[in-house]
Amino acid sequence: MSKAKPQEKGKTEQGKVRALYDMIGERGLYVNTSHDVFSEQPEMVPLSLGAGYKVPLIQIDEDGNPKGRAYASPLLFSTLTSLLNHGTMLVTGAPGIGKTTGAEFAGHFFTGTPLDEIVASEIQGHPQLTEEKMVASYDIGKLVTTGERIVIPNRFLECPVKIVDEGNRTPADVLSIMMRLADTGKAVYGGKILTAKPGPLTVTANYADEGTFQFTPPFLDRFDVATMVTSPQPWDLSKIRSRGDEKLNGKLEKLLRIPNGLELDFDRIRKEIKDMPEESDSYADYEVSRVAEFGDFVYATLRFSEAGSDDLERATKGNAWCVNQDNAPAGHFGEGPHNQTINEASIRTAGAMSRYSKAFAWLNGDGGVTVNHLKTVLPYLLWHKVHPSQKALTENPVFHNDRIAFVKNLVGKIETEYNEFKGHSAQSESYVPALMVVQRGKIGDQELTEDQVRNVARNAILDLGKVDRPWAATLASHIASEYNARQARRA
Repeated sequence: MSKAKPQEKGKTEQGKVRALYDMIGERGLYVNTSHDVFSEQPEMVPLSLGAGYKVPLIQIDEDGNPKGRAYASPLLFSTLTSLLNHGTMLVTGAPGIGKTTGAEFAGHFFTGTPLDEIVASEIQGHPQLTEEKMVASYDIGKLVTTGERIVIPNRFLECPVKIVDEGNRTPADVLSIMMRLADTGKAVYGGKILTAKPGPLTVTANYADEGTFQFTPPFLDRFDVATMVTSPQPWDLSKIRSRGDEKLNGKLEKLLRIPNGLELDFDRIRKEIKDMPEESDSYADYEVSRVAEFGDFVYATLRFSEAGSDDLERATKGNAWCVNQDNAPAGHFGEGPHNQTINEASIRTAGAMSRYSKAFAWLNGDGGVTVNHLKTVLPYLLWHKVHPSQKALTENPVFHNDRIAFVKNLVGKIETEYNEFKGHSAQSESYVPALMVVQRGKIGDQELTEDQVRNVARNAILDLGKVDRPWAATLASHIASEYNARQARRA
């Protein structure tokens, strides 16, 4: 790995990454100033006669310093995905607006892989794409002369930056080969397991037309993050033109040079991201990560469905395979945010919540990960996976097109319930103390009998049953699950 030059020892890895991010735009390589991700909440200035539109402005503190940074989501998440080990990303949008270009340049600058190598290893999606072109092939010479089946991985697997361009022009059965690669960084050919070089995997997709196929839900679920690329703003065109036409003037090689001192130490970066601390709440000697807790709350909300079953264990959207949120009779919790989607989030998404919130906090140079970091990245982790219910689409028809706005709205609704949960006495006075008793079998240093443990669990469940919210039912179910597991270990 390349290390910082002596004169750059004082420059943090975050500083290097931010410098490279800015440099890509300044050099006109990927210009898109549609800033839609903010590290701190901006002021939303309304246009009084603008059909409800609002314009974001970064806020200033009392000393005149900006509160946070603004990013364009396609380049931001290409950056974060490039820094993570086997990060996976889906990029959607209209043709010819920089979907593939952004992934190529981010891959080059944030992994140090030469652009020519990235381009040479790219896979172009089309209906005749074969397994051999995607993963590997046999050594034909050996096969013909000796009959040996020697597997040769192709350039796609060998390149640290893997890009599938226009992936939705490839049938789902062929793309299924990519699912294990996206999941584990491994592929299978001829019975041999092949390990891909660590690095980002990006699939681009144009909007649907007569030549595209629909991605299946299992395929989409393999992608940690997804962005929608819009066309550049009109004021960006001058910077794009100033770059010139590298096909005529050959300037591209110069523009791709990584300045001395901005080479990245990937081992250090990944360790720093992994070790990012998370804000937490303390209950006596019981400490809970607030970031993980909010992520779990989002997961639980999306999971819950009264249409799934009358049994709380099976009252999930995954179990609502016949009657779902759109065609089921109104349930008891008819206004809850769980009714905004017809499907749930997977455990893969739960893992991505931790990785990307940490990476985003790290990039900003923040001392730790907060719920706000997770809220900022959540729309890009969820919009391609969760489908709005008819109830949500009726509330705002724009959600048919803008799924990112849908998830932002959904996260806001979930946060309202989360704040209610955090402030409710049943959470702090019934759930947490009972959970500690069930898990430890004692209060403080005082050992309890099993009969006493059972009474604590039962009373807490009864208290939670008086709270008419889905989250209370989930907490009661958690206590019961922990208690039953305790007794199962004793049986």
